[in-house]
Amino acid sequence: MAGSSRTVCSRIVISVTYIFALFKFSSGTINEYGVLAAESSTEKENFCIIYFKEFGSLPEEKSNAEFHILLDDSKLDWCEDHPESEPKSKVVLLSRGNCSMSIQALNIQERGGKGVFFITHSGKVTNNNMNDTAAESINITVGLISENSAERLKEMGNTVTVRLFAPQSINFDFSLLIIWIIAMVTISIGSYWSGHIRFAIYCKEMSSLPGVQRELPNKPSVRVNTVEESSLNVSTYAIGAFVLCMGLMLVLLYFLYDYLVYFIIGLFVLASILSVHSCLEPLVLRIKGSFCKSEFRCGGSSCHIDFRQVLLVAFAIAISVFWVVVRKEKHAWVLQDILGVAFCIHMLKSIRLPSLKICFVLLVLLFFYDIFFVFVTPYFTVKGESVMEEVATGGSSAEQLPMVLRVVHFGFDPLAVCYKQFSILGFGDILVPGMNFSFVLMDINIIFASKI
Repeated sequence: MAGSSRTVCSRIVISVTYIFALFKFSSGTINEYGVLAAESSTEKENFCIIYFKEFGSLPEEKSNAEFHILLDDSKLDWCEDHPESEPKSKVVLLSRGNCSMSIQALNIQERGGKGVFFITHSGKVTNNNMNDTAAESINITVGLISENSAERLKEMGNTVTVRLFAPQSINFDFSLLIIWIIAMVTISIGSYWSGHIRFAIYCKEMSSLPGVQRELPNKPSVRVNTVEESSLNVSTYAIGAFVLCMGLMLVLLYFLYDYLVYFIIGLFVLASILSVHSCLEPLVLRIKGSFCKSEFRCGGSSCHIDFRQVLLVAFAIAISVFWVVVRKEKHAWVLQDILGVAFCIHMLKSIRLPSLKICFVLLVLLFFYDIFFVFVTPYFTVKGESVMEEVATGGSSAEQLPMVLRVVHFGFDPLAVCYKQFSILGFGDILVPGMNFSFVLMDINIIFASKI
């Protein structure tokens, strides 16, 4: 009866975990995305735009788009006419102004403008931005462009021509498949390792109990620390306090990112050294030979040096420090992901939750934690951005938090310019399902062992 109860509970954990994962990966938007292809005398670059299809459609092919001169009027308020400006046959960059966007767009249209793009940080439009009466008369391209894109356009010079088009997206990003495979492999290795270690400790504890005449069958051949426990002795209150501390740390990172990011990088380097050593040690210790160990006199006693351990520690330090040096390079994400996978595997095999109740409470709390910091915080921040997204992507900072898996975008999607530079997945989205699976794996091992 207990075995069937555990099996049912295990299935519940797996189901909830998969629902959590699907929710995490599901996102969508109803905005129409397009591309602004800019050219100057020396440079060419594509920029992502969000345009309002009801005002005017854009061609799908770049070759069918017309050339227009770009006019920077971002310092002018086009809520009223400006005779000193000449927007005729041009695409105009504007700030939001003191009136609705539709009124400003209509004023540009009346002066012969071909398009208007409002510089925005969040990419969001409220009802106050569009005036229905004025909007009915607009028949030019109206849209939004990010602050960073606008600044880059201004840097290209005074004479910039643009073409506007809206290609069809292939709606598939290979980087998501790659990051999913990395996450699944990490969870599989870490949870299997953790479940085996926990089952070995369980077998050792059961064998030492009075009245137990034999060891459990199918005992795993895993070397465990004699003082290591099968699980952490934590309560639901401790889990709640842990999630609360996570939230407070995230808020601190949001407001003090430029300072705390280096503290996080330092912690990541130390954790990477420990994790690489922990993950590779079982393989390195399999190397046999007289050259592996050396003995010498140290004062009045003899000392032993295991050169395998020395080389492994040196390698772990070298690879972690090397990442710090090259972390801003184009392909540094590969090394960061390797260190991240090692970190997650080490954490999964080292941290073992004590019960299904704790697993469930942690899963539920993190579920609402993500909902709040991703979808609710935009209503409280000044510029309407998600606290978690800003912290995870680094916002406008040149530094990014290393506590994520990063994969550059692969594929041939013509709208790839509208993607973030990387697809990212936080370590927490790997560790939480992994802890649940390792708990389930140990229970399955116990159930099968007890039936033999």
